[in-house]
Amino acid sequence: MTEYTTIEYERDGAAAHVRLDRPDAMNALNETLLGEFEDALDRAAADEEVRVVVVAGYGKAFSAGYDIGADEPERSVDDRIRDQRTHLEAIFSARLPVIAAVDGPALAGGCNLALACDLTFATERSEFGYPDMHFGEPPPKFVLPFVTDSLKHARELLYTGKTVDADEAHRMGLVNRVVPDGELGAAVDEEVDHIRKTPSAAVALVKDMVNDVQETQGYRRYGRLDEALGTLTMESETATRFREIRDEKGLQAALEWVHGTDKP
Repeated sequence: MTEYTTIEYERDGAAAHVRLDRPDAMNALNETLLGEFEDALDRAAADEEVRVVVVAGYGKAFSAGYDIGADEPERSVDDRIRDQRTHLEAIFSARLPVIAAVDGPALAGGCNLALACDLTFATERSEFGYPDMHFGEPPPKFVLPFVTDSLKHARELLYTGKTVDADEAHRMGLVNRVVPDGELGAAVDEEVDHIRKTPSAAVALVKDMVNDVQETQGYRRYGRLDEALGTLTMESETATRFREIRDEKGLQAALEWVHGTDKP
């Protein structure tokens, strides 16, 4: 059985629970975690008893996004273009429905992870948004325009890099349901019970059909292009200055600079 260091995998009846387990880093998505996450999805798919995958995070956050600390390995632009992240595609392609159980901030890459899931449930204290736009980096796979109720909502979040609370995220169409703090597990369990009433073959077929609608709108095409563009924007003047401040003064000082200064 696979030993995980950054996630926890547990099967509870018909649900496979995948919990991001880097609470001290607000469940930031590093390369190890993303690899283990994809392995967990494959493990769930191979288990005939599993009908649904539930993704959650330990600690105060669902996920604060991709790990941008100084400990993350530096890779060349060529390497990053050739080695695009595949965890969101793994959710999209999975035969099983994937539910995001968001309790706390889901930001930047963490927001993308939550929105790429088939269903997204959130507690009242949760937050959503793309503060990484202050780096000038469009979110990988460009999930947002495909899940908002209006392109105007997508523009609002992407132009500003601001965060919104769970109720506003629900109004924008990012979240299926908002539940009181402490009631997320029960709400997800209830949804799993509903899904179990539908034959697994029918759920897999309908997921493929809904995915086809997204594909006709360009989901995969824009996603591949956006990964490459995101790699290039991380070499911009803003991103370069962020790394300089991070290396000189620490991550917190770099974050204060990138989120607190006007950009040309």
